[in-house]
Amino acid sequence: MRATNVTLPERRAGVLRRFAVCTVVGWSMMALYLFISRHQVGEPTAVPMPDWVPFVPVFILPYLGLLLMTWLLPVAITDDARFRACLRANVCAYLLVMPWWVLMPTMLPRPPLPEGMWAEAIQRLWAVDRPYNIMPCAHGMGPMVVAWFVSAEYPKWRWLLIAALIIGLPSIALTWQHRPIDILLGSLAAVVGIIVGGMWLRWEQARKRVGEVVPV
Repeated sequence: MRATNVTLPERRAGVLRRFAVCTVVGWSMMALYLFISRHQVGEPTAVPMPDWVPFVPVFILPYLGLLLMTWLLPVAITDDARFRACLRANVCAYLLVMPWWVLMPTMLPRPPLPEGMWAEAIQRLWAVDRPYNIMPCAHGMGPMVVAWFVSAEYPKWRWLLIAALIIGLPSIALTWQHRPIDILLGSLAAVVGIIVGGMWLRWEQARKRVGEVVPV
């Protein structure tokens, strides 16, 4: 249920608070991902990209859009319980995939740097995101979780968010960041996170109905 009878200063304060929380949580997970990528505990196993997956540099745009989706879209959730459930679902899914980067390190050999207008963008991406932590893929996990909880509050956004995922998820493979199987495994982790977050949301809502105070 969306918040009603909220003054403009309260609404602004809520937006800033949610933005701050999303920034701390999201970029903390990103920082841990990059740390593991740069400090491999063992020799990573090279995993080849399937021959049928092309390298299409222009898909770096929806690929980067997925990052923004995970970071900024939860700010639109005005229901505090649903916002907390979204964050918990995302963290749960992340904790399911993160240990595998340490226990079974993998790397994906990348294609030659493309020529033309996308060369610099791809080069910058590869300079930040090294070709490790391939399996499972966490990049599409956050957008799936966020799309689920945001669409629950804004049903009219559902098809727009589905379209964003239909375009965005394949971009992870088309930019040769992860293989399709890695994206699938990350998606399964997202589903588990959504289930856990949904259970927590229903628990909070039940406590609220009986008049118990739920801590922020």
